Amino acid sequence: MASTEKDVWVFRIVHQDTGKPAQGVPVTVLDKSGNPAGYWVSEADGTVTIPRREVVTLRLRVGLRNEEPIELATATLGQGPIDLAAPTWLPQTGAGTSERAAREPPPTAPPRPAEPHDVPAHVLYFQRLVMFAERAAKPTAPARDPVADFFALASDTTAPLRYGALVEVEEAWQSLGVQWGELLYSVSLTPGDEARLAVLDGRWRREVEARERPLQILARMVGSSMLGDLVTALGTDLQLDPLTLSEPALDSAVTNTVQLIRDRTERMSNALRRRPLGVVDANHEAPSQAAIRTVRNTSPDRVVTFHFFEPLERFKVVVRTPRVRPVIFVPFRLPNLATPDVVRRFGYIFRRTLLDRALQPELDRLLTTDNGESSGSARNRLLDHIEANLLYYSTAIISAGDPAARHAALAKLLDPSGRPLTDVVENTVLGRVGNAIALPLLSPAQLPREWREALAAYTARPPRVTEAFNVTIPHPGVWVTAQPHDPMQQAAERDKLA
Repeated sequence: MASTEKDVWVFRIVHQDTGKPAQGVPVTVLDKSGNPAGYWVSEADGTVTIPRREVVTLRLRVGLRNEEPIELATATLGQGPIDLAAPTWLPQTGAGTSERAAREPPPTAPPRPAEPHDVPAHVLYFQRLVMFAERAAKPTAPARDPVADFFALASDTTAPLRYGALVEVEEAWQSLGVQWGELLYSVSLTPGDEARLAVLDGRWRREVEARERPLQILARMVGSSMLGDLVTALGTDLQLDPLTLSEPALDSAVTNTVQLIRDRTERMSNALRRRPLGVVDANHEAPSQAAIRTVRNTSPDRVVTFHFFEPLERFKVVVRTPRVRPVIFVPFRLPNLATPDVVRRFGYIFRRTLLDRALQPELDRLLTTDNGESSGSARNRLLDHIEANLLYYSTAIISAGDPAARHAALAKLLDPSGRPLTDVVENTVLGRVGNAIALPLLSPAQLPREWREALAAYTARPPRVTEAFNVTIPHPGVWVTAQPHDPMQQAAERDKLA
């Protein structure tokens, strides 16, 4: 029996830019738990026919799993086709390829082995802690010294627990292909001749050049890892500057965060390209930090010019709609870590989070000697360094240390409702603001009423704040091309005729 219009919903998937029908776009219906309850693909005219369901809200995902679901009130769905925007990247189909070929002229050069859109996108993860301002009125405090002491450690006085939120942001980097950059140097060689050239590349730290991709380095320029190299063990998210909200308006905080990450990404990519890069004649002596490249003209009868270019890659960057999670900020007292016993106890953490790598030999000697016998000045330098960065190393030990010890410490604290803190939080450190660590709440119900309502409103209808922009970043090293000229005999005859 054929279905009538009253038995189905008809949706039309259209391109975001042109509004034309999009073919071959997957559409998934999700149940209350977020699991797939049905799967369809748009037709040539972009339509998708979905059987009606006895639900108040219809949850759909247009595109692949990395796309955010959308919710539609079934009471507002009419009988006519309802337009839905296709994702930024459409799946590759035969029809899509032929449509593109019809719009564009045939290429004059042979196609490359792989098109840029065939390469999966890189995803960078960032997070930003938002602290909710205290709304209770406080008595007027006496005037204080207006001079700020930036070198004093955090106070050990008792601080109240504060509520907040964690804004999680994803940046998807889709490669648009590589391209030639600025011409750095050219050298012409006669047959059999060679030249030694020094490549001076000051854009990358030499100790990480071999194991980190340019996108990873750029990501650390946009955000910062909470615990240095331990970020790979605790999570892939990089920290953005924290924010304090005075009013329960999470939409403004999310919009501000998306704009912040876009501005920083563009600014840091430009800063990376401004760093020094050059190619010079090595002669007999070259700087120790330079990479030596030797080029040789193997042609028997013609001059060859070698050109050195800066390699670049263009990306389309999409900042997806952020997710928001409730957190609570728990202040902690700074312990005395600058002792040999404490350093030995948490040696595995100090090895991976040491800020000054020049002190690594002193740390190794302290950890391998039981009686602490080592160079007095070296040990003092190490302990002085730890004491000067007490807040950083305290956070590292709390976050990456023994979870059982952290649970025991949290169990001694009570939330504002009088419950043990371990009953309302996850035993995971998401970040730090000042001398307070952020722990995720098990449920938004623990938040104060006004902030709980703001979080519920955001979760029910998150704003569509997806940003898309293009960024060009450099790659380590240089590209070299060889341009052969006419044979020398032909060039001489041409000059003679001229």
